[in-house]
Amino acid sequence: MATLIRIRLLTAMLCFIIITKASAQHFNPVVPDNIADPSIVMFNHTFYLYGTTDVNHGLSMAGPPVVWKSTDFVNWSFAGTLINGIDWKKAYTYTDSKGAAKTGYFRYWAPGKVLQKEGKYYLFVTIVKPDETNGTYVLTANKPEGPFNFTNGKGLYFNQPDSIQYDAHPVAPDIDGDPFVDDDGSAYLFWRRRKAAKLSDDWLSLAGKPINVPTGHDGYSEGPLMFKRNGIYYYLYTLSGSANYCYGYMMSRKGPLGPFEAPPAGQDIVIQSNLDAGVWGTGHGNVLHLPGTDDYIFVYLEFVEGSTTRQVFANRIHFNADGTIQPVKADLNGVGYIGKNSQKHVNRAATAKATASSSKADRIVNARIETNPAAIKNVNGSRFTGPTVKAVSRTFTYQPRNVTDANNGTRWVAAADDQSPWLMLDLGKIQKIKTCEMYFSLPSMGQTWMLEKSADGTTWHTVKSQGTMVMASPQVANNIGKARYLRLHILKGMAGLWEMKVY
Repeated sequence: MATLIRIRLLTAMLCFIIITKASAQHFNPVVPDNIADPSIVMFNHTFYLYGTTDVNHGLSMAGPPVVWKSTDFVNWSFAGTLINGIDWKKAYTYTDSKGAAKTGYFRYWAPGKVLQKEGKYYLFVTIVKPDETNGTYVLTANKPEGPFNFTNGKGLYFNQPDSIQYDAHPVAPDIDGDPFVDDDGSAYLFWRRRKAAKLSDDWLSLAGKPINVPTGHDGYSEGPLMFKRNGIYYYLYTLSGSANYCYGYMMSRKGPLGPFEAPPAGQDIVIQSNLDAGVWGTGHGNVLHLPGTDDYIFVYLEFVEGSTTRQVFANRIHFNADGTIQPVKADLNGVGYIGKNSQKHVNRAATAKATASSSKADRIVNARIETNPAAIKNVNGSRFTGPTVKAVSRTFTYQPRNVTDANNGTRWVAAADDQSPWLMLDLGKIQKIKTCEMYFSLPSMGQTWMLEKSADGTTWHTVKSQGTMVMASPQVANNIGKARYLRLHILKGMAGLWEMKVY
């Protein structure tokens, strides 16, 4: 009996250790980059994450479109762009309606859920042109990672620097288009301001007159989406924005275009800020259904430092017996691994000491958050005052130790006046190193860099020199050999790193 008790106690202790270790791991944010408006799909056992690439320039500029890939939902990477032929980093000149010359950027926003049909992949995405006109366009590709090409015309191009020519037509005349395909193959499109319509059989145009989806909350709304479970259609729509972003929902038991019914009063908010967990502004996202299961995952953006510094979070959705949605718990724990862990080696950087040439000063971010979404009337019209409004703040640090903490939400950034930024890892002892992975800040804008190694911290040897701008994350140096120290010099591009991993 005593032996049995000891076995049970040992088992309980082991379970506690395992649970504690697992719960200590933060899997939100999902990817080490500033990404907004995410949608995730799964093709051939691989996850593909599409989203708006934030570059901290407000809404006037966005980074090049990329797709992040993963086989385990934790380790993500991308290489290159989804769409060729457009320079997303160039300010183009155009003539406005009054004949004045102005400049602006092409922007790739809010890609909807990518669909597959007859060997082709369909991307519904908002394109904003330099003159601020916009719409939801349909592009197709032979692979989920692209390159994607415009379907309704050759594309967007220029004859003269001050004369922009457009030869592509949107499927919907507004932003945030997201498609849905029903079990019978019929397709529908949902877009900003609660608009929806059936799509043509080829998915390239609207087949019917748009409707206005009725919702339980009024005011400005964007980022709509629809998914289906057990015969129930769920329409999700945003309320407010910035740190007060949240999602409401409606249900239909008849079809994608309704008629719709509201969940019970006070139970129609899918997700909102979780102040206890430090998660703010749970906005524009999408729902991933894992094939062959009853697992549904909500992927969404989080406010982060404000404006266009957003990141992707993910949490599971749970349902009540009557089909209504239980409020999603927004937290830092996230989803974790789906399937097998693709990281086959121990990250030596986890125990390394990191130092750098300089660090950006800490930043304190303040916000006022409405904890009762029913009180939110519009995106900017409310001053967010009242008994249910909470004043909150959080501090962001940019110290070199952030690159070794296995947290996609922290990073090292060099001081703005640092002319020769570098970051160094001390692994504690000389050891054989195969690979170093570098997850740069603003990776879609590109970096050039040089990686050195040393046994004593005095004599250095170049491991790899990347002399041309590369759009990828991580960027990798292989076959490093024996070393105790690694030193990374960032030559061009943003001087910052989310993570640095050594194997």
